[in-house]
Amino acid sequence: MPQRLMLQYRLWKNLQVHLRRKHPEQVPRQEKPAPAMLKNPKQQRLPLRQQQKIAMESEIRDVFRHCIGFPIPISASVVGDQQVDTSNEKRCITVLTCWSQCDVERGMKLVFSQRWTLLCTHDKIEYVLPSGTSTHIQGELLSCQSPSGTLRAVFREDTVHQYLEVWGQNGLEKSLDLTAHSKHGKVYEDAQFACIAWSPCEKNVMYVAEKKRVAHSGHASFGSANEDGEKVLLEEQDTNLYTEDWGEGLVGKSCPVLCVADLNKGAVIVYAGVPPHISPGQALWAPNGRGILFVGQWNEPFRLGLKFCSNRRSDLYYLDLKGKCECLSSEGVSVSSPRMSPDSCWIVYLQGHVFGPHHQCLSMMLYDMKNRTTSVLVDVVRKAEKGQFAGIYESLPPLCWSADSERIFFSSACENYKAVYSVDRSTGRVTQVCGTDSLRLDNFGSVQLLTIQKDLMVMSCSSPLQPPCLRVGFLSSVDHAEDMQLYNLGRADVYEGLDWQSMLIMAPSQEENHQFSGLNFGAILLKPYSPPERRKTPLVVNIHGGPHSHFAAEWNATAAALIKLGFAVLMVNYRGSTGFGQDSIDSLLGNVGSQDVKDVQRAVLCALQNEATLDSDRIAVMGGSHGGFLACHLIGQYPDFYRACAARNPVINAATLLGTSDILDWRYSSVGIQYSFDQLPTSHCLTAMLEKSPIIHAAQIRAPVLLMLGGRDRRVSPHQGLELYRALKSRNTAVRLLWYSDEGHSLSKVNTQSDCFFNIALWFKEHLN
Repeated sequence: MPQRLMLQYRLWKNLQVHLRRKHPEQVPRQEKPAPAMLKNPKQQRLPLRQQQKIAMESEIRDVFRHCIGFPIPISASVVGDQQVDTSNEKRCITVLTCWSQCDVERGMKLVFSQRWTLLCTHDKIEYVLPSGTSTHIQGELLSCQSPSGTLRAVFREDTVHQYLEVWGQNGLEKSLDLTAHSKHGKVYEDAQFACIAWSPCEKNVMYVAEKKRVAHSGHASFGSANEDGEKVLLEEQDTNLYTEDWGEGLVGKSCPVLCVADLNKGAVIVYAGVPPHISPGQALWAPNGRGILFVGQWNEPFRLGLKFCSNRRSDLYYLDLKGKCECLSSEGVSVSSPRMSPDSCWIVYLQGHVFGPHHQCLSMMLYDMKNRTTSVLVDVVRKAEKGQFAGIYESLPPLCWSADSERIFFSSACENYKAVYSVDRSTGRVTQVCGTDSLRLDNFGSVQLLTIQKDLMVMSCSSPLQPPCLRVGFLSSVDHAEDMQLYNLGRADVYEGLDWQSMLIMAPSQEENHQFSGLNFGAILLKPYSPPERRKTPLVVNIHGGPHSHFAAEWNATAAALIKLGFAVLMVNYRGSTGFGQDSIDSLLGNVGSQDVKDVQRAVLCALQNEATLDSDRIAVMGGSHGGFLACHLIGQYPDFYRACAARNPVINAATLLGTSDILDWRYSSVGIQYSFDQLPTSHCLTAMLEKSPIIHAAQIRAPVLLMLGGRDRRVSPHQGLELYRALKSRNTAVRLLWYSDEGHSLSKVNTQSDCFFNIALWFKEHLN
């Protein structure tokens, strides 16, 4: 039987065994499938080795197409709440959900919507009606339901124009061609600036767009006179003038402005009054629509990369309708995620430090609208006890308040998991609401809160063997979270044929950081449910980027596909990862290239010691960005340990990266040097950066290296990978480089993801077998 067919049979058998254990009453007994011959008669005439290669390549593509094809929920909102029987408190609630799904055949990410109807009695769900057919959302940038629930605003674009549409019960009620109005540039849809907000009166819609620029006229144009009476040349007229933007993922986004569409007049207003050194975003209406609250990013003296960076100087501002702008937050901090309470009396927002780690543990601040005072509601967690709340590391959901304005709900990483928490507004007490240790959520390792409206929570739940599904439930008493009843929406239960386990690891004394002692770190081990008999399983070590990021025990298409192809996967949360407290994050500053490298190696040794089915002679390593940095360090520092490496946009030489990255401040912080805007490189700085970089170990590398580079990467220049490529080529070390000319740092296009995985799997198959 060809190798591919044998593997398919084993996977089929493993899945049947797993399903019988998990749901024995649902899985009928099936006859053993008969081996099939190659369907293509031309392939039967090819040499056996070539047939096996064709079969393996086809299998890799099929497996990845299967694993990446599961829909991922991206948002949810309550769009209807109607009383059905007032005497029995029966009501009908409509939940609108949006999902993202990769279509490998077309190389596209599709977005579709589903509506769910919940029949409820008081605050208990009695029945969930089937959703019906999903609806593809074409060209939609942003959307939002009006406060009354009767209208929906949608920003949509085609190849030329952008529109604001207002949909009601009778179809399209308003449509504004924003491009034709010519008041501003492109509407923002990113996570750092974008917003869409209805005014309380439902006559206006607020959003953020790029400032309009005056077109080049071919000759000098002058504006108003300055204080000395001289005419001022308009900068926008010079097509050669350099315009800063906000870096990776925000290319072309430079000067955001606050805009309001007046639906009654069919007009667009661009608000004045925002200070010129501030770039506004994340805006919401003040109570009664009498002003605007927004986050202002400081753009002076120059812009630094903003995506994935919670350490940029920013403030919370109030802009009244007369154009007066007032700062509400403390000076010299970083601010994000302002959220107004239902009673309009309180605002919570997240606050962090400027510079240092570009991603960090954040504090939750509470602003009293009546008394105009600010207090710390949830402080930074320096070091968490095992299994306890470890701090806030991500943005708040768009709607996060309980209906009585007493509790705030959010998701956050905790060790190797992600859970949902609530904080009491009056006491600051944090309580875990949903996670692996409460509500018995079928061993889900990740629970992500999408929204809470009218005390109905909608959450995305997944694990390494279960693609995401939606769960809904009404809030229970803060002291009885375990009484909360959850109901399944979205996809039916799907269980892939693999095992997983969470690992907590303590660094041995010789690898301890004495400034931050007693820190543990984590890893997640995934492996085939039933490995092949009489042969151990090769191991792929997967390392996240960031470095202040996190692997949660959630669905990971790449890991699942590697498992299906016969590999085990170890995903490592080294010290410096989020979910383990701020001390863990700070411990990495000045210790990149050593502490994080030792942590990954220690995790691998622990996995080999605890799992006898892993093959210590067949280990590969992969990672992107800082994960690629560590992967290349590992094959240089442990040249006889790893048999293959795959790195996506890796940092290879921090010294040469300094002048090309959009987050040059991190290059200083990573080697333990405090950054300031007027910082100039010194020989000491450059030497420290070089000594902590993988390039110094290039001469020791013997493992074959696969490099995947984005030609438009603003965070890690593709010349970093080229530097390693040339070093390996000159030493006759096996190396292969894939260049994606239209890609940025994340290599996120569907075709690119598919091609990267295909080449990684082939690379590992070739060098581990």
